[in-house]
Amino acid sequence: MRVTEKHLRDEVFNRCIEFLDVTLHFILHIEQIYSKDLFEKRLKYNQIVYECQDVDVQNYISEFLNQIKVLFRKQLVDQIAFVMTTRCEEDILRRYLIELHPILEHSSSTIHTNGSTLLAELDSNFSACLIELMRQTPISPPSLSTETEIEENDLHWKLQMRLCHHDNNKFEIDDTFYEQFKLTTNSQLSLKQLKSTHAQRLHVQLMCQENKTER
Repeated sequence: MRVTEKHLRDEVFNRCIEFLDVTLHFILHIEQIYSKDLFEKRLKYNQIVYECQDVDVQNYISEFLNQIKVLFRKQLVDQIAFVMTTRCEEDILRRYLIELHPILEHSSSTIHTNGSTLLAELDSNFSACLIELMRQTPISPPSLSTETEIEENDLHWKLQMRLCHHDNNKFEIDDTFYEQFKLTTNSQLSLKQLKSTHAQRLHVQLMCQENKTER
């Protein structure tokens, strides 16, 4: 498959967004946040994955990815986070970090004669990350003694992103969206790397953070 750099570039970013969609749904299934009845089995990257069929969940993830798509194409977003908290959003129990670094040619007119091989490498990277996620043990809120405490500390989840400046150029982003989804720092979280994969067109880092005080 012969492709120009411009077309390959579009395909790399599209596949990255698709991978984020698959991974976020898969984390929901692995963490058992919702009933298994809400998930539909799919085959992706030669792996069995699960997609949540709840309409509100699908809309939330889709709207988030649509918002970051333009920023990601401009390489202004490099990290996506899936965050699990208690009812108090500051109380983070676990946070998955997905870091994507597309490697692109400067010239958009370059012709590639092995486009299918380059794209197959992306799928291999994505598959390796999903395999590592399968090894994760679900987290649950701390054991509590009263119904009131359980209600107040129920498990919640949300998405975050990290913005990065490209060549120190200024860029525009909706302030409301950024404030809602910006990646927050937390000194109480311990970081471990789950998977690091590298291909000709993409570097992927899959990491997990957990609350030091709870583990």
